[in-house]
Order: sequence, then structure tokens, then C-alpha cells
Amino acid sequence: MTTKRFTFAIILIASLAVSVSAQTTAGKTFTKAFNTDGKGTLRLELPGTIDLKVWDNPSIRFEISVSLPSGNGPMLNELANIGRYNLASKPDGDALVITAPNLQKQLKVKGQEFKESLNFVVFVPKDLQIQLIPPTPTALADVKK
Repeated sequence: MTTKRFTFAIILIASLAVSVSAQTTAGKTFTKAFNTDGKGTLRLELPGTIDLKVWDNPSIRFEISVSLPSGNGPMLNELANIGRYNLASKPDGDALVITAPNLQKQLKVKGQEFKESLNFVVFVPKDLQIQLIPPTPTALADVKK
């Protein structure tokens, strides 16, 4: 009787491990760089989490991490190919405004709202003022040398 319970417990644990590993996420990281163009302010109008890192370079660098909880890697690749995760810049007075225009469009897959997780790591020059619109959670990190 004890052997049967032990065998049943092993089978149950193995099936849970297979079930958990089948629910993976698809993820990808993209990079983009911008010149400050002599502007004193950087205005970020981006969805998702923004992690600011100050560095001693004159340029602005973005690392955009995208993950899909559905684990659909080919769909993520296709969305990247059509430019969903492209960033755009435009001057506005003394500010350089960075947006993600294609992320403003809501997608539906099989009638369901499409879920994606976005994380922006932004390396900014130390003398640049930062504005976040709309306000998003941020974390300031060390100066990179």
C-alpha cells in the first residue's frame, strides 16, 4: 500500500512539473538609441515599466523587453517585424519626446484583448532632465562609467 502511494505521489509531482513547464512565456529584447540633439529635457510617453539608469554618454539608449504570457514566440516575432515596438522621437521646445505610437493600438486575438508585458530600461545622460508622461513606476540606478 505504501509503495502505491509513493508511486502515485511521484506521478502527481511529475505531471505538475510538465504542466508548469508547458506554460512558458515568449520574450524578446530590442535596443534603440537616440541623440539628445542638444535638448535639456527628455520626455518619455511610454506604456509599461520604465527603469532609468544614468550614464556618462551623450546619447540615450533604450532596452525594450517584451514578453507574452501566452508563450507565442512566432507572434512576438511578427509583431516586431511590423514595427509594433518601434520608438519615435520628436522635438518639442527644449524637450526631446520619445513615444511608442504603435503600442497605443489595442490588439485582439481570437476576440480576446492581447496581453503583453513591457519593460523599458533607459540609459540617459547625467545632465538631462527627465519627464514621465503619463506617470509610470520608475527606478533610478547608478551612474555607469
